[in-house]
Amino acid sequence: MKLKATSFVFALSLCLGLSAIAQEKPKTNAKEDAAKIEVQEPDEDEELRKAIEGSGGSEQQMLENLEAFLKKYPTSSRRDEIERELYKMAGNIRDKNRQITYAEKLVASNPQDLEKMTFLVSTLRDRKGTGDLAKALSYGDKLVKAVEDIFASRIKPARMSPGQWEQQKGRTIASVYLLRGQIHNDLGNLDQAESDLHKSYKQSPLASAAATLAAIAEKRKNTDQAIDYYLQAFIRSIEAPEGADRDEIRRKLGQLYTAKNGSEQGLGDKLLKTYDVITKDNAERLAKIEPPNPNENVTNPLEYKLTKLNGGDVRLSDYKGKVIITNFWATWCGPCRIEMPELERAMEKYKNDKDVIFLAINTDDDRNYVEPYVKGQKIKLPVVYANYLDAEFRVTSIPTTIIFDRQGQVAFRQAGFNSREDFVAMISEKIEAAKKR
Repeated sequence: MKLKATSFVFALSLCLGLSAIAQEKPKTNAKEDAAKIEVQEPDEDEELRKAIEGSGGSEQQMLENLEAFLKKYPTSSRRDEIERELYKMAGNIRDKNRQITYAEKLVASNPQDLEKMTFLVSTLRDRKGTGDLAKALSYGDKLVKAVEDIFASRIKPARMSPGQWEQQKGRTIASVYLLRGQIHNDLGNLDQAESDLHKSYKQSPLASAAATLAAIAEKRKNTDQAIDYYLQAFIRSIEAPEGADRDEIRRKLGQLYTAKNGSEQGLGDKLLKTYDVITKDNAERLAKIEPPNPNENVTNPLEYKLTKLNGGDVRLSDYKGKVIITNFWATWCGPCRIEMPELERAMEKYKNDKDVIFLAINTDDDRNYVEPYVKGQKIKLPVVYANYLDAEFRVTSIPTTIIFDRQGQVAFRQAGFNSREDFVAMISEKIEAAKKR
C-alpha cells in the first residue's frame, strides 16, 4: 500500500529540519569535526528522519520502521505522537491486532480518549480471542463511567436547545450501555445485560438494543417477550438501522411467531400495531426536542406567527404597505453583537418614518438565553422569535438582513456583517430603494 503524504510526516520532517537548524554550531577545525563524526552515534532526530524517509512510500514499511525506532528509543519525547500515527496506519492496512495494541497504549496514557476506548470495546468483542470479552468488558466499564462523568460536568452548548442537548446525551449514553450490555450477553451475564440494555433503550430506543433484549428473552424461554422485542427491533431498524441486521431480525421474528402460532398469520397486524405505537412514541420524543411549530401548515411566509418576548404574536403581513427591515440573529453570534448597535442607529434615523419597520428575529434553539441577553445588552430593537421563518427563507448564515418592500417582496438580502463599510449609510440606501419600488 502506497503511503499518502500525511500531516504527521510533514510535521515531523519540519520539526526535525528546524531542530537541525537550531542545533547547528559555528564551524571549528575541519579535521576535529571529521574525527567526531566517525565515532558519533546517530542521534534520535536523525534516526527518526531515516525511519520516515526509508519507508519508500509504503505504509506497511513506515509502520515497521517507526516500531523499530520506538524499540530503540522507548523514552522518546515523540512516543505518544508516533503511537497515534501507528494506530491510524494499522487501521489503514486493516491490521486489527496491531491497532488494538496501540489503542490500548493510547488509552493507558489518556483514559479520557473515548474514541479509542469505544474502538477497543467493539473490536475486542468482535475478535473474541482468549480473554478478549473479559478485556472488552473492563474497557466497557471504563467507557460507561467516562461518558457519565463527562455529561455530569459538561455545560449545555448555547447553540443547543435543552431538548437537543438531552437527545445528544441520551444517544451517547444509550450507545455505551448498549455496547456493555451486548458484552454481558456474550459472556452469559443475562441479568447485567438486561440492566444495561434497558438503560440504553430508555435513553434512546435503538434497534440493536431491542434485538439483543429479544435474544435474551429467547434464552430465558420467554417467547412472547422475545416476539415483542423483535417486533420493535424490526420497526426501529427501518427508521434507523444503526448496526441492526434487519433481515436476521425478520427471520427470527418469523421463526418464533410461527413456532408459537403455527404460521405467520396475524404477524402483519402485529407489525402495524407496533409501528403505530413507535410512531406515537417518536412524535412525543420529538416534541420534547423541538418546540411545536406554530407555522407548520402556513404556506405564505408573510403570515408566519413570530412570537414576541412577552408571548404575543406578530406577522410580517401586519405591516403591509410598509418597508420591513428584518435581521436574523442569535445570542451566540459575535458579528451580531457588533451589528446590533448599527441597526439601532438606523432605526433611530427612521424613528419618525411610519412606513419603515425594524424587526430583530432571533434564531436561538434555546430561548432561555434570549431575554436575559436582550436585557443585558439593552437592545432597543423589537425582538421576536423566528418560529422557523429562518428555515423558510433558507437563512444559513447569522446575521442575515432581509428588507421587504411595500408589496412584501424581498428588495435586499445580505448575509454576514461587513465591519469595513458604513452600515447605516448602506442600509439607508437600500431602505430608500425599497420605498420607491
